[in-house]
Amino acid sequence: MKDNKVLVLGGKPIGSVELVNRLHKYGAYVIVTDYLPKTESPAKKIADETWDISTADIQKLVYKIKESGVTAIMTAVHEFNINRMLDLCEIFSFPSYCNKDTWKYCDNKALFKRLCLENQIPVAQTYNIEDVQDNSFSQFPIIVKPVDGSGSRGFHICNDLKELEVFYKKAAEYSPSNTVLIEKYIPYDSVIIHYTMIGGKCIYSGISDKISVKFKSSGASVMGIQTFPSKGESAYLANLNEKVVNMFENAGFSDGPIWIEAFFDGKNDFIFNEMGYRFGGSLTYYPVKYFTGIDQLDLMIGNALSRQIESEHTVMGERKNYCILPIHINPGKITKVQIPPSISKENDYVALVQVHFENDTILEWGSAQQVFAYAHILYKDGKDLLGKSKTLLSSIKVLDENGNNMIHTLFDLKTLSI
Repeated sequence: MKDNKVLVLGGKPIGSVELVNRLHKYGAYVIVTDYLPKTESPAKKIADETWDISTADIQKLVYKIKESGVTAIMTAVHEFNINRMLDLCEIFSFPSYCNKDTWKYCDNKALFKRLCLENQIPVAQTYNIEDVQDNSFSQFPIIVKPVDGSGSRGFHICNDLKELEVFYKKAAEYSPSNTVLIEKYIPYDSVIIHYTMIGGKCIYSGISDKISVKFKSSGASVMGIQTFPSKGESAYLANLNEKVVNMFENAGFSDGPIWIEAFFDGKNDFIFNEMGYRFGGSLTYYPVKYFTGIDQLDLMIGNALSRQIESEHTVMGERKNYCILPIHINPGKITKVQIPPSISKENDYVALVQVHFENDTILEWGSAQQVFAYAHILYKDGKDLLGKSKTLLSSIKVLDENGNNMIHTLFDLKTLSI
């Protein structure tokens, strides 16, 4: 019998396959549960055991966990599953990298804004619906978004009251609590700031520039490209880093990866938007490890298994630039995926984080759900990145039922200025 029996909640969300593979590396016996058949749940295909129990069915899971002798519970990036992981870890007194007292700041955007304000960290101005509906309101454009949603779903820019009426209702549909946040529109590109909590100590772990693009079908903004390091890194470290470190340490964050999306004016000002107390959806533990030596996935596994897995913050040598490029996908059913093995062997292609697989049906969601994979690429300059991206995109084939290649990028790489 292997040392640990770990239950992984969800076999399809981003990071599930990577989590199971890493758990196997450390000798764990891995069970994956969700309501999907094995053919539609990639992590189930590589698990030691599978359960066809929905992650929403806590009562059934509690019974099965007791019966099977599970010793730890983990999950990937899906926030619904993280909430269920916390519920189950609380019931069984299992360790977890976070608890409900700290997870709430990721789960509820309004609570995170309040925490920032308490620590003198700038955030976008918020409005209540009654003030915005007043004919004297003059602060358009504004944005509406679910207070507890994710994946850019339900996010809209409203230019007048008519658009507000339509998009407010749509934002509420994507909120589990049916609550909408209304904020001032900030016309800046974003930066993503990374931290790692280790034993209550907050360690700065990098910052990237994120350029967003819009889906024509929905108007929703999603990541078009992300590049490290950010042009604003020096300004951020000088102006805000110390406050943010103190904020997380004083708020009781203990272990695990943190990312923050902030708007950057290109000079010195940063306006915090939201945070994640988990990996970014593109599996941001890859660039964190590249720039800092910290393996956030190992740290989380060590926490769940109550064992020490060494991952030290080290001063790295000269680093190349780093890009995360979302490869988007058109609607249709995926019948065949062709990814040359040579891609994974090239030193400057760090990872290809696959989101969708053969037999998946892609709808015109107009959100981050329409990403086929996230490519992690090292590069010297803009010309080098353009060449490597073109090579990558021309070598990958994702075919629909008619033999058409479904992939594309929303971001025009030729316009990139690095």
